[in-house]
Amino acid sequence: MASASASASSKLRSDAILSTLPESTSRPPSPSLPEIPTSNLDLTFSFESILGHSKGPDSRVENVHKRASNVLKLTQENEKLKEELRAMTARLEAAERKRRELDDRNQQPHRPS
Repeated sequence: MASASASASSKLRSDAILSTLPESTSRPPSPSLPEIPTSNLDLTFSFESILGHSKGPDSRVENVHKRASNVLKLTQENEKLKEELRAMTARLEAAERKRRELDDRNQQPHRPS
């Protein structure tokens, strides 16, 4: 029973608040919008018609071959660069070994002959 009286009192409060508001704020005006004719709308279109060109199966095959060719070229270039890197690494390691050997020789005391 207490919940019914609490509900009734909150209803009275909200009605009192609404009655103090001006008429324009209590109900928003509804603009009259023109009717949109549904029979004249043709919504059947594709992305190709929007973009203005169509891609047939031939152009798709061309694109796949072009991408495959690009991948092959990049793979070959990658292998070439890896080989160059291996050669540079080998030269660098050889130079470091030679420098250590020279440093070791210079640190050893000179023996008179």
